[in-house]
Amino acid sequence: MARLNQSLELSLKLKLNLLLKQSLEILVLPSQELEEVLKEESISNPFIKDFVVRAPEFFYCKEPCQLEAPYFPSELKELEENVRIELPEEEIPIAEELLRHVDERGFLSKLPEEIAKTSGIPLEKLEKVRKKVMSLHPEGVCSLNLKEFLEIQIEELYPEEKEELKKALEDLVAGKPVPEELRKKLSRLKLSPLTPNPLTYKVYRVDAVIEEQEGELVPYLYDDYLKIDLSEEYLELYKRAKGEAKKFLKESYERYRELIKALELRKKNLRKTLEIVVEVQRDFLLGRGSLKGFSISELAKELGVHVSTASRLVNSKYVKTPVGTFLLKHFFPRESVSGASQEELMEVIREIIQKEDKTRPYSDEEIAQLLKARGYEVARRTITKYRKLLGIPSSRERKE
Repeated sequence: MARLNQSLELSLKLKLNLLLKQSLEILVLPSQELEEVLKEESISNPFIKDFVVRAPEFFYCKEPCQLEAPYFPSELKELEENVRIELPEEEIPIAEELLRHVDERGFLSKLPEEIAKTSGIPLEKLEKVRKKVMSLHPEGVCSLNLKEFLEIQIEELYPEEKEELKKALEDLVAGKPVPEELRKKLSRLKLSPLTPNPLTYKVYRVDAVIEEQEGELVPYLYDDYLKIDLSEEYLELYKRAKGEAKKFLKESYERYRELIKALELRKKNLRKTLEIVVEVQRDFLLGRGSLKGFSISELAKELGVHVSTASRLVNSKYVKTPVGTFLLKHFFPRESVSGASQEELMEVIREIIQKEDKTRPYSDEEIAQLLKARGYEVARRTITKYRKLLGIPSSRERKE
């Protein structure tokens, strides 16, 4: 009897460990990788009749991705700023209309005639503004095609050889021989007006969405739109099967059940994580304040998992919110000694410097004292670090 009990105990422990391992692996997978795992399982497991994904379009996005790295404005954002600075006020709305039809490489996705027709802007005026936009930095945005963009660069970089190089370009396209010197100059030209910046732009499908609906923040999980249907036919077959067939079907059925349990545990933990984000970071998500300190250790405690598991969970998933798309990790910043998050402290530092007397700007030590008076215990070297991250020069350089 002791041997039987030992065997049962070992078997149960093994199954529990396998389920726990599978649950943890599934918990930390990004939704796209999870989907691949489920597709493979649906092919190999006869108990999965169908695997369907019916996620809404708002889970797919292409926009600035706010990571913890310093933020660099994208080329398109830079161009939008230049439009507002360089163009006459009456031409700015026309330029903005054109930029709405620019693809990710910087070319117009529609012909000017189509844009003029749908927007009601006279074609002549539209073309005039388009030429101006193409001359702004970054140059060539709103070009109709690669040929027009290359010619713009030729005129800018080689004004004295523009005719010769344009002819060389035509010869190159036609497959005709081109002198080596001209070929080298043409090879230096960019092939698209915009080059995606990996620090600021990323095209991806997010794992969760937080939407503002009538002043309330509503979270959505991609996992809620994954549906796995059980095959009733194989379930009946399993009940009647015997011998080796019974053994095979039993293993497949148990794998199916463990998978479902792991997915439910994943959804439970992700939903709880999103609820914490909505509750703790409400002001930030509504554009009314900075992130509040809530550590990954606190999250792990709330979820009942190890800190390393919570860390892997938030490091691998993206959330689309009313104020941008972020790694889930972004909402769990480390606290300083005073209990404030890095972002909150940086915002206070920025505010203090904006309001300082420009003839006698604050030193980092003085900013530390001002923060202390507000209840923030922050060392001078931390002030220096955050000031540099904000791109703010030293007090000596700020002095007017």
